[in-house]
Amino acid sequence: MRHFEHFPVGTGYELGATRLTSEDIIGYARRWDPMPFHLDPEAARRSPLGGLVASGWHTGAVVMGQFVRTLLAGSACQGSYGMDEVRFLGPVRPGDELRARATVEEASPHPKRPGTGTVRFVVEAVNQEGATVYRMRTRLLFARAQARDTAQEAAAVPR
Repeated sequence: MRHFEHFPVGTGYELGATRLTSEDIIGYARRWDPMPFHLDPEAARRSPLGGLVASGWHTGAVVMGQFVRTLLAGSACQGSYGMDEVRFLGPVRPGDELRARATVEEASPHPKRPGTGTVRFVVEAVNQEGATVYRMRTRLLFARAQARDTAQEAAAVPR
């Protein structure tokens, strides 16, 4: 299990790859972002985008899924303070493969919650051509391994 101490500043984590299809893009848009250039290939072709593109929120959801499955699930994460930055930097088109990477930008013990620390990640996704299409900065709260060890030791002491 990864705790606060397992996230030194500068460390990067590969989060995997996801290929988006037209069906993925249209299905997400139909439910969550029904703009014509996300829903209708012909309308998208006539738009300034020149073709069907994924919603930026869809891209963010895909990357967040990679982040959680690869790094946060099974960790000592206790939640998020939210996102400090979200940028949709380039179009994501049918057939594009999104490869995400999370890098620890900052890590510090929590000033008011002993036994925890905060970690700020920069999470970026590139397409198969290496173009960065998405970036977010987020700060998460993690339990400290030291606090867990101290609690276990205290519980083991006979009374």
